[in-house]
Amino acid sequence: MKSVRFGLTILAILVLFSGCASMRVVINYDETADFSQYKTYYPVKPQLKAGPGAKRQQVLFDKQVLGEIQQIMEAKGFQIAGSPKEADLLMHFYSMIKNERDYVPPTYRVGRWGRRWVAQPGHVVHTKEGTLGIDMVDRFRKELVWQGIGKGVLDKANPRKNLVESVAEVLKDFPPKN
Repeated sequence: MKSVRFGLTILAILVLFSGCASMRVVINYDETADFSQYKTYYPVKPQLKAGPGAKRQQVLFDKQVLGEIQQIMEAKGFQIAGSPKEADLLMHFYSMIKNERDYVPPTYRVGRWGRRWVAQPGHVVHTKEGTLGIDMVDRFRKELVWQGIGKGVLDKANPRKNLVESVAEVLKDFPPKN
């Protein structure tokens, strides 16, 4: 009986941690593009589609994301251009936060003679999942040449850490090595 309980505990822990996995990143790029020719970029401001209360928070968040992107891009050897007409790449980013609910089913115990009862009732776990997307457009060809999208569960205790890690994860493989 103890080995069954131990096995169920290990299974529950694995399920819990698989639900809280770190950021998942998907990268796609144009394989015909020559990324060695790109030296400058210009950030295109994201369009705000929220109400006035969310607008102030979004503007601050966008400034923080842009600051993180600039630091990473400078470390990779890219310069920010003074205007869109001077840039090789036009960079656009967007973010979204979505409330998620997961249901944890109840656990049952089986006693003597096959009797069973609920050991722990089922419950709902509320989390917030964040999405960050970064697009790079070749200004001369007017085509999307690189796109990175990252999704992950946000840490309520340290949202700044989430921001830094998410931007770094999405831009980790930019520019791609052809």
